[in-house]
Amino acid sequence: MEAELHAVSHAVRVEEPRSLQEADSDPNWVAAMEDEMESIRDNETWSLVELPRGHRAISLKWVYKVKRDENDGIIKYKARLIAKGYVQHPGIDFKEVYTSVARLESVRLIIAIAAHYGWGVHHMDVKSAS
Repeated sequence: MEAELHAVSHAVRVEEPRSLQEADSDPNWVAAMEDEMESIRDNETWSLVELPRGHRAISLKWVYKVKRDENDGIIKYKARLIAKGYVQHPGIDFKEVYTSVARLESVRLIIAIAAHYGWGVHHMDVKSAS
């Protein structure tokens, strides 16, 4: 019986929308987009400015992801507003690129130290860093 229920749950699996038009009709995705916009405002991530002459605006895109637990249950709906950076040109639209990324070697070292001292290791998803 449990195997049948598991098979049925996969048949009605929630898919991530591919566009704003697909997401806009689902209250879960609308709430996720509102959370993202609130976070952007609270963290003062960007501000509206006048576009300099001779430059074009970089458009934005919504990206959607369903976060699931180990039993494939939905934990939350996550929406991120991202810039379509692939239309930018180095030296014209930007001079530097920086993304904070943990190197795998660093993660392994921290886990090894924790294991050596018997410390617990916990995973944490940071919604927005400020």
